[in-house]
Amino acid sequence: MMRLRLTILAVSSAVVLAACGVQSNGDSGGKGGGGASGAKASGPIQVGVLITDTAAEAKRNGVSIVSPFRDTAHALVAAINTAGGIHGRKIEVVDDAIEFTDPNFDTAFQAICQKFTQDKHVQAVLYDGVVYNDSFNACLTNAKVPILYMPGTGASPVGDDTDLKNNPGVFVVDGVSMDRRVKSIMNKALVSNYLPAGSKIGVVMEDCPYDQRVYDNTLKPIADQHDITLVKGAVKCAHGYADNAPSLAQIQNFALKFKSEGVGSVMFLTTYENGLVYYLAQGAHTQHWTPQYLLFRQQGMADTMKIFPPEQLTKMRGFGGIPLSDLTNPPAPPAAQAAVQQKCLADARANGQAAQKLTDQITVYQVCDVVRLLQQALTNSGGQGGTDALVPAIEKLGTSFVSALDLNGATQFGPGRHDGMELTATSAYDSVCKCFSYTGGAASATPIQ
Repeated sequence: MMRLRLTILAVSSAVVLAACGVQSNGDSGGKGGGGASGAKASGPIQVGVLITDTAAEAKRNGVSIVSPFRDTAHALVAAINTAGGIHGRKIEVVDDAIEFTDPNFDTAFQAICQKFTQDKHVQAVLYDGVVYNDSFNACLTNAKVPILYMPGTGASPVGDDTDLKNNPGVFVVDGVSMDRRVKSIMNKALVSNYLPAGSKIGVVMEDCPYDQRVYDNTLKPIADQHDITLVKGAVKCAHGYADNAPSLAQIQNFALKFKSEGVGSVMFLTTYENGLVYYLAQGAHTQHWTPQYLLFRQQGMADTMKIFPPEQLTKMRGFGGIPLSDLTNPPAPPAAQAAVQQKCLADARANGQAAQKLTDQITVYQVCDVVRLLQQALTNSGGQGGTDALVPAIEKLGTSFVSALDLNGATQFGPGRHDGMELTATSAYDSVCKCFSYTGGAASATPIQ
């Protein structure tokens, strides 16, 4: 399977770029020798850095700034190499890109997988994850090459628990699986009395297999237990970029459907909810309807708030774990996390990537988290890459890894736990300050049963 996630590339331009899921029909391929089988005891450690080229889409929509994931990754890897590398071995970056407007993502990802695993024998891949493609995950899994997802401000840059189980080399620091995301939203909403018995939730979802599994196995059982009715608003798991416009128009029209069926709350069952919120909010504004939004990625940044009709902000509830995007005025981080953030910014700045604006700082933190995770894993594995060496090296970190982006820096890794975010908290719009604030303390993103 493959799906194209939504992204806001430049909130200053008030433009949301979005696309829906893409279903893969391609062979996973890539069985030819990356990962541990290609590991060397000496010489550079080759690491793939895959970014999504959004230049064409940015130009079409008038967006002037694209987050520099690639440049930031190079800067932070350069900092490691300047400090001596990993056990005396330098990291060598192998770059590639997936075109955001590519008409056939299956073919493009197949070629990228072949380059990484057969032509270059990379020991790991760092990926910005704008296009989620689980057949690409499978290709790297077959080649024993782990993939570390970079983005953290979206909802879930990876699929459901089944996807993670089937692809043991997939890791994300600043996010959770779709199952854990839904559990955090539903359980915290119930505890906060946002969902009394008899509530109706409009569920905007794509009919990709992982979305449907989460609906059937996680969301519906919780809803049934608490006498909550679910009203589906489904769009197809698309096959390409050209399918995006019809799906986005359909999402806007869901506002009329949900309003007419007495829906009071909405949520988004996709691997990336952020852009879809924008399109549904526009439709709701047109219908003079203000539902309660149950979100994992709260729309708390001041620049982000500007792109929404003001009344649509008032009933947005967040249940995620990234204060810098969840809140309008985030609190100071704990000392250990502050030290990590300062080091990330200093390393980026020393290698040509000064981050003055908050959005640029968040980019640095996102990339820094996966580069540091890879650094610690390679250090613990004696410089050996590939799934066989790096997966246990990351799992053994337990709760010791401090994230630059996650709430309080808290993470947890271990066998069967490759989505690192550990804490989430409830946030809501405050009509006094006209901002988003936390309404309670932090709690584990694992469900409250």
